[in-house]
Amino acid sequence: MVVGPRHYAAMEANPRIEAQCPLPPHSPELAATVFASYSHADREVARRVAARLTELGHRVWIDEGELRLGDSLVDAIAGAIAQVDFLVAFVSPASAASEWCQKEISLAMTGEIGREGITVIPVRLDRVQMPVTLADKLYLDASGLTAHAIADRLNRDIQRHLTPSSPLPPRRQRANNGSPASAPSNPLPPIQLVGIDEAAVTSPPNDGTRGSALYTVPFILSRQPDSTWAQLMVKNWDRPPSFTTMHRPGNGRVQGDRFVLTGTTIEEVERYHLETIQLALQETNRQYEEIAARSRAEQTRQEASEAEHAANVTDVLDRLQDRFRSQ
Repeated sequence: MVVGPRHYAAMEANPRIEAQCPLPPHSPELAATVFASYSHADREVARRVAARLTELGHRVWIDEGELRLGDSLVDAIAGAIAQVDFLVAFVSPASAASEWCQKEISLAMTGEIGREGITVIPVRLDRVQMPVTLADKLYLDASGLTAHAIADRLNRDIQRHLTPSSPLPPRRQRANNGSPASAPSNPLPPIQLVGIDEAAVTSPPNDGTRGSALYTVPFILSRQPDSTWAQLMVKNWDRPPSFTTMHRPGNGRVQGDRFVLTGTTIEEVERYHLETIQLALQETNRQYEEIAARSRAEQTRQEASEAEHAANVTDVLDRLQDRFRSQ
């Protein structure tokens, strides 16, 4: 099983899990954490794909053991699935018959539907019918591909998923004469933190396991951002301009008008994390404004081109009308 080290609590709570693939010495601008679901029979191809993804800068972790339903690691793996960016499901006759693999996929699909952040990418290793849970998913047909080629294709699509799309320009209103009106000159103010949602702060399990004293703290944003801002915020939280040794990349997500921090305490927020969140938020607002400014400039250019075209058409029509009248 391959899992990104983003969910550190799962690894700390289960010392039997050991990282077999070292973390990359450097990461690309859009690195991701990956959990790969595979059958023991497909272990070799999963290991080679994991090694290549590590070379490409993604954070990859591989467990050589065979996990069974009811094993003590089930809760930890379920928690890991809830935290990673991507689940890569290697689909083969063996995995299709594996109850554990199907459980992993179901957990991931539930997470994909329930929150932004996790994306399920199926990889079909053999001529096998896709599981019902993946029936509507576009999958990578890996028949005849090497592990190196599979990883490169996964990396390409991961980069495409992580690249923020430009925000749509404001919808243009029609002026009384039917021509497009100008876009509003007063864009929305930058998003700010306005407080903590006290009612949504969770309680720690405190069951004696490592990390059981940690819980979730949701921060209230000044308004609900779009998906581009949300992606930038998560990226900047994972790699903030400045951070302390208590920083845990991968434990923050945007949900509605909340920035949710998991695996922490209110005391840690006060001492360490609040300043880091503010820095990440400032950088997010700056990057988002750059994207929005480019979008506005493109809209202005397009409007000017349309106006020039309309004026040219009017001039030519006037000349043609004069010729018709002179005949």
